[in-house]
Amino acid sequence: MTSDVTPPSGVRVVVTAHDEEGTSIVHSDQIHEPFMPFGLGGSSFSIFDTRSSVPINNKGEPQYLQNTIPRPEPAGVTFCIANLAPHHSSPMHRTLSLDYCAVLSGEIVLELDGGEERTIKTGEVVVQQGANHVWHNRTDEVCRIVFVMVGAEKIKLSNGQELRETPIGNSSNSCLDSLEERVYA
Repeated sequence: MTSDVTPPSGVRVVVTAHDEEGTSIVHSDQIHEPFMPFGLGGSSFSIFDTRSSVPINNKGEPQYLQNTIPRPEPAGVTFCIANLAPHHSSPMHRTLSLDYCAVLSGEIVLELDGGEERTIKTGEVVVQQGANHVWHNRTDEVCRIVFVMVGAEKIKLSNGQELRETPIGNSSNSCLDSLEERVYA
């Protein structure tokens, strides 16, 4: 079945900067190929820039992370795209981040751990505040979502309990091991 799935296309990323005199220039113009940790029939990710803290220094080099699942540093920000294959669902997960999500193409169902669901269509957005969630693509088309993920504090409940990140992946998959190491204690 996955042999009929077309791999997601790479994304062109144009990065601007300044020369020594302060004139605006194009720093780079490249195609970023997606990372497919779950194979062609699953999700793929392209991270275009990640910074370890904000505010950032605009004279710094963009940080491209290849072959990793997007997660910002605790005080940082990550800019990326996820492609969800038709009839694919992500695992239930929570990130320690505030995520601004916009559906660029297709549609996706956001399911929360309490059972609530919302269908998000092309051009619609989600502001996700560390909620435990699943993404379901119940259509016959790839859903492409752009994310800006901003590192956030752990959510503290009124009883003092802290909600931790719930990572995607398992230790038997070496390409996901780096995510397991980035769970913030």
